[in-house]
Amino acid sequence: KEKAREESLADLKSSFYCDLCDKQYLKHAEYDNHIDSYDHAHTQRIKELKQKESAMKLSCGKQKDDKQNEKEMRRISEFADSR
Repeated sequence: KEKAREESLADLKSSFYCDLCDKQYLKHAEYDNHIDSYDHAHTQRIKELKQKESAMKLSCGKQKDDKQNEKEMRRISEFADSR
């Protein structure tokens, strides 16, 4: 019985946990207030910005690699044409 009680208590506690902000709430109302708060929204915006930045860096890096490969291919073809 105690195991079942502990498991249900753990489930209940996890239902009021914000993964994004790493905060635990005991009451549903507190959790709802947190979700509607500026701090939560700010943390969410920061996370989204970081994701966009990393995606931009990846795409820029890929474009640079593509340009370098294209340049190298031109050099190889010019060398082959000159021979």
